[in-house]
Amino acid sequence: MDIKDFKKFHETVLPEFDEFLTNKINAEIKQPTLRDAMLYSINAGGKRVRPMLMLAVVYSCGTKLEDLYQYYDIAGAIELIHTYSLIHDDLPEMDNDDYRRGKLSNHKKFGVGPAVLAGDGLLTQAFYWIAKSNLDTSKRMAAVRILAHNAGPMGMVAGQMTDITKEDRQLNEEELTTLHKQKTADLITAAITIGAFCAGHDLSTHLVEYANYVGLAFQVKDDLDDFGSEEDADKNTFPNLIGKDATEEKLRNLVKDALNAVLKEQKFDKNLMVSFLDYFKD
Repeated sequence: MDIKDFKKFHETVLPEFDEFLTNKINAEIKQPTLRDAMLYSINAGGKRVRPMLMLAVVYSCGTKLEDLYQYYDIAGAIELIHTYSLIHDDLPEMDNDDYRRGKLSNHKKFGVGPAVLAGDGLLTQAFYWIAKSNLDTSKRMAAVRILAHNAGPMGMVAGQMTDITKEDRQLNEEELTTLHKQKTADLITAAITIGAFCAGHDLSTHLVEYANYVGLAFQVKDDLDDFGSEEDADKNTFPNLIGKDATEEKLRNLVKDALNAVLKEQKFDKNLMVSFLDYFKD
């Protein structure tokens, strides 16, 4: 492997991948307001963690850097799903957030109706991209199955429903873990496991364990980063439930468990997945 550090991999691949996303949506979406609303949130400054993890797994399985573009449709689909979920999360009927990453949320920029349709467009276009990709049928079907399972009513959407229907009471630790697993971790798990399937890597329990630990750690870190803010005060988060110190310990344990899991992985270059764990030290 030429690149051993995830941050370096991210910096190398991201510009071309960003260009791919913008060009593809511009080429495919002809309705101007819909296209503008979709692009507004796609290009709102996200880190592309999920598609970069998926591509990093593909690269770690031996795919050359110059051949990664063959997997951009699948990685792009994961980012479309993530972006649609953010648009809908911000809606007045859900989290009711006026801003996302320092910019007006989609519904504040375009209106509630256009924002809903932009989310709908991103969701359905994601599966169109997978279906139209150049990967063989078995890999495309695996990507559809994993993404639909983890992002739909058995995963992310279930977590979103719990989030908006249980916000009037404090969840216990088991309930909160299930919420975070579904709402956040499942899509990250999907990205990592789809990458392995698409690269022809035999999916092992170790990589699945790594993905699950990383996905939950991602939300725990987010809880810690938001702790103390006014809008966080009444939310179901780990620091609000078990305290900041215990949450920091929980994050350390999740990262340690993720590291131990991926180090057991066989026939797989582990450097990028190990170095990704530095994300949780920032």
